[in-house]
Amino acid sequence: MDVEKKLEEMLKVCPAWKKGTTIVVACSGGADSLALADLVAYLAPGMDIKAKVLHVEHHLRGAEAEADAKLVEEFCHRSRLDFHRVDVDVPKLVEEEGLSVEEGARKLRYQALEQYRQEVGASAIFLAHHRDDQAETVLLNLVRGTGTRGMRGMLPINGYLVRPFLQATRKDMEDYCASRGLTYCQDSTNSDITYKRNWIRKELLPLLETVNPNIKKQLAQAATLAAADEEYLESQAQKFVQAFGRQVFEMFDLGVAEDFARLPLAIKTRVLRIVITKAGGREISFDHIKELLEIIDKGIGNKAMDFPGKTRVVYLNGRLMAGPNTNSRSEERQKKIEQKERQRNECKPGESSH
Repeated sequence: MDVEKKLEEMLKVCPAWKKGTTIVVACSGGADSLALADLVAYLAPGMDIKAKVLHVEHHLRGAEAEADAKLVEEFCHRSRLDFHRVDVDVPKLVEEEGLSVEEGARKLRYQALEQYRQEVGASAIFLAHHRDDQAETVLLNLVRGTGTRGMRGMLPINGYLVRPFLQATRKDMEDYCASRGLTYCQDSTNSDITYKRNWIRKELLPLLETVNPNIKKQLAQAATLAAADEEYLESQAQKFVQAFGRQVFEMFDLGVAEDFARLPLAIKTRVLRIVITKAGGREISFDHIKELLEIIDKGIGNKAMDFPGKTRVVYLNGRLMAGPNTNSRSEERQKKIEQKERQRNECKPGESSH
């Protein structure tokens, strides 16, 4: 099967590729996203699908990035695809939230995609990630430190996000562009190995390929298996949360006494992660979960923990209560220290209050 037919079949069997829907196609101008947009332009009319292309300009590469945006716009004009551009300020977000440039760009890009999806009433956002990207993502998560959740890499369908080409390779995408005579962009920052993903692509993966030439394929397969395991374990954890938890105004209340104690560790950790996430928590680490489990096991009453996302979890009498937190524990401790300091100063003998 030639590469055009191969990618076409992948798109056609994608569950989110539905007749009569509106979709958003993310297109940076690289070979992978241009191949996706071109294939969508070819197949969408026959399915009565309205396809809208979104290009996010990160303002990190000056004139080169502007040229990429222009290329995508001209391609959409030729292909009769609706084109929309969103400009984001990555340096500003990086400074405000202390993120890396990679993290900041990714966060703003997905925010822009979701906002546009809502504006046009699209059923899905199609992304052109492929098997090479998946291998890089699994390794990136391992380098950062991850469990099964990170091992699953990117999902073919994750909410509104759809990745129909996760079983295709980067070469497939480039070959498709060549067969269709498509000119695509080359991002000069892709060679900068100070970015972790680039280091993995340029240094780590080639090294691993000297030992195992099929490492990318096998990492992608491992991700598929991890995703299946995670889906099952998550479903079991959700059942427990539904049976023993309840929403009380802004708080989520969960029983964690005898029934929780009997759960396997794999389910316990996922139950806690679900509850914290329900309350707005994010970037929850294994150390966070481990500490919370120790609090529950010891039965320490009225013990609280704070999580990223301005979320607080309180343990009391065999129950966890998770909800929004306006003041962090560190801020509260600082206020108590300042209050005690003021009290000491007020009580010093021999000093006049005038």
